Amino acid sequence: MIGVRKFWIHKTFANALALSAMCLLLPRPLSAATEACHFKNDLLEFEGTPGEQAKCLLRPVLKGAKLGGKLQQLPDPLERLIGLPAKLSKDRFRQFLKENNVNESDLGGSLEYDVSRTSDGARAEYFVIHDTSTPVIESSEFPVNINETTWGGNNLKKWAQIKKTHVYINRSGQSITAENFSTPWRATKLELQIGERARGRFLHVESIQPRRSEPTGPPGNDLIAPVRGFSDAQLERLALVYVAASLRRGQWMIPAFHAVIDSGFKNGHDDPQSFDLQKWALFVGKFNDEFQ
Repeated sequence: MIGVRKFWIHKTFANALALSAMCLLLPRPLSAATEACHFKNDLLEFEGTPGEQAKCLLRPVLKGAKLGGKLQQLPDPLERLIGLPAKLSKDRFRQFLKENNVNESDLGGSLEYDVSRTSDGARAEYFVIHDTSTPVIESSEFPVNINETTWGGNNLKKWAQIKKTHVYINRSGQSITAENFSTPWRATKLELQIGERARGRFLHVESIQPRRSEPTGPPGNDLIAPVRGFSDAQLERLALVYVAASLRRGQWMIPAFHAVIDSGFKNGHDDPQSFDLQKWALFVGKFNDEFQ
């Protein structure tokens, strides 16, 4: 977790978090092809207002790519921010980075550059949250040090060489940019099906999450995620990357889960697993307040 200014959740925040969670629909298992969020190929956007889109695109992702129901309400402050102008101070953002020894280049690139655009000129609109679903440990228990720099899976330089996404975030709360957010990219089955027109409409961020194999599943499967899918430090850095992307976009981007975007596609993905949306939103709110 980012040092110097550690984030402590007071009772008031905890109560707000509990109330927010109560407003959400309890996840109900659905087939991945059911209630898919409708994407309008001609406009390169999902149906509905930005908030309505997020409520569909942030449905809980369950084991085996099953999805929970659409959210009735987003946790604060996402409910009131998504789609609105991101009125944040670059100076305060950069001061925070300096005080906490965070490199701006590790958050998707310089704040001075715009986000990616499609060949038709449409700017990136969606902030896609992935998990790596690897390394697969199969029948072994998860290492006790998976949230520490001593675990080999947290080596960001190795991940950056793969270049399957824009940014990678490890479990100790560090990140690295593999491709600048200004670089048009595709990393979902939906984008690949649409073709080159979709390149640049989505920003992609991978958070490192190992998996175990389900004993009753096929050999080498990656069905079992850690109970706490992501560390607090990881969620905090993901929130910081999201704020950086939104600041560059000039508008609070629409966050989306990879599995929901690809629901209905054969061999669709099942990430991110065990994602604490309420806690992530709380970190987004922290930074929104910090950078006003």
